[in-house]
Amino acid sequence: MSDFLVQIKNATVYLKDTPVLKSIDWTIRPGEHWALVGNNGSGKTTLLKLIFGELLPIDGGTVHWFNNREWNGLAEIRERVGYVSAEYQENYDRNVTGLEVVESGFFASIGLWQKVSPQQKQRAEACMDLLEIEHLGKKLFRSMSYGEARRVLLARALVHRPALLVLDEPCAGLDIPTRERFLETLQKLARKTQLIYVTHHIEEILPVITHVLYLKNGKAFRQGEKDAMLQNKILSEALGHPLSLHKNNGRFWLRGS
Repeated sequence: MSDFLVQIKNATVYLKDTPVLKSIDWTIRPGEHWALVGNNGSGKTTLLKLIFGELLPIDGGTVHWFNNREWNGLAEIRERVGYVSAEYQENYDRNVTGLEVVESGFFASIGLWQKVSPQQKQRAEACMDLLEIEHLGKKLFRSMSYGEARRVLLARALVHRPALLVLDEPCAGLDIPTRERFLETLQKLARKTQLIYVTHHIEEILPVITHVLYLKNGKAFRQGEKDAMLQNKILSEALGHPLSLHKNNGRFWLRGS
């Protein structure tokens, strides 16, 4: 059996008696970087909760992580799966310093409530250096620009050296120059960790992305290698609107963009 980071089989999820995901099959293998694409309400957030172990499927559906068929608890998932989102940024309501935000990633906490070891502090500083945001170490989180705060949260997600980095609409709220700098950083990070990039903005799908999964009405509408999936007909059917793509410098853009 081939190796996998995450393997989801026949996953159906109900929320308040409503089926939100229906018979999802999805395997993320070593070396693959995925874009998860779908309209609002297609089930993307619920699917991410399966990946984080926050929800479990019913009726015989399964989720397994890192070649392991046994459940080892949420702690292992938290250490090996990093997470960044615009929503999480809004919910990070503790006005601590940038370095303290990054250090809080060791404890999966909002704010810093535990003592940080010298090794953890060194690792947090190294993650900030990697993203060239060491100057934000002493700046209060709530006084940062939107883009600065997003990069600090990205550093936070990296402290455990995650095998998988999940980015849920990570460019939401960023202006175009800030978005492009953020995407350039992600392109480089893909050398160190695998990505799941969640979006409905096709132009944000990076050259490093290898595969695309379309979610539509809670179902895996289509999935496969990126160039095969980013075709006009498939995209138009997945998003429910006639769309036309063109490719430029390794990225796909809607015609007219």
